[in-house]
Amino acid sequence: MFLHRCYLVILAVQLLWTPLLAHLFMQDPKPFGIDAEGGPDFYNAPLKADGSDYPCKGFHLTAGMGAPVKQWFAGETATFTYVGVAAHNGGSCQVSVSYDIGRTFKVWKSFIGNCPRGAVENELTTSNQTFEFLIPQETPSGNAIFAWTWFTVTGFREMYMNCAHVEIINGGDGLPGVYPAMFIGEINQCISQANTNLVFPKAGPQVESAVNKTRWVGAPPVGLCLDPPEIPNKALVPSMPRGRTRREILEMDYVWSKARL
Repeated sequence: MFLHRCYLVILAVQLLWTPLLAHLFMQDPKPFGIDAEGGPDFYNAPLKADGSDYPCKGFHLTAGMGAPVKQWFAGETATFTYVGVAAHNGGSCQVSVSYDIGRTFKVWKSFIGNCPRGAVENELTTSNQTFEFLIPQETPSGNAIFAWTWFTVTGFREMYMNCAHVEIINGGDGLPGVYPAMFIGEINQCISQANTNLVFPKAGPQVESAVNKTRWVGAPPVGLCLDPPEIPNKALVPSMPRGRTRREILEMDYVWSKARL
């Protein structure tokens, strides 16, 4: 009986601490695959070093994802929130969108430094981890993959990425060229510098810089940093059809995405 009670006490303590031990992960919008992975404590490992689970850890390819977890109106402000620890002294992050099953992502907003907020070593000194961004009016209507990517100040040079199925309403004709391709690093030959806040080579028109709120300087990546960024050879993206017009490719991607989203 005594051992049984001790076991129950230990189990209760473990359950209470589980949320506090989780790596940082995007809580809202709810990311692909989080339930299948056993919950948040097991979810947000970084992408594999060879890029073989880029993008979205492959969850963007899983059939039967159901309805969008968010409906956002173009031209309005939206938010994302993440929780957890293992904060690696913060870093820089981007929010991006894809309409071609993860082949390409366009950046909506870049957060340079203090993302997450108040990170000291692996702890967060504030629970305010909700970040705002504007959905450009030109963003097309329809199903899309929303992505949060994160590059840490300290720790191994690794890329973190969570994705969610969203729907854009009352959108426009497409994002213009001022919205750059999402930065891809660590899983290719472009590497962020350790002990710095990554300054994205192309951050886009929406930028929130908070390097001065941290004790770490901002610095660009080093290595072979291409424009658009290099996608790893093993990435889980549909191949680009050859000999097809842009319209035909978009139509093929639409059919491909409807079967999976």
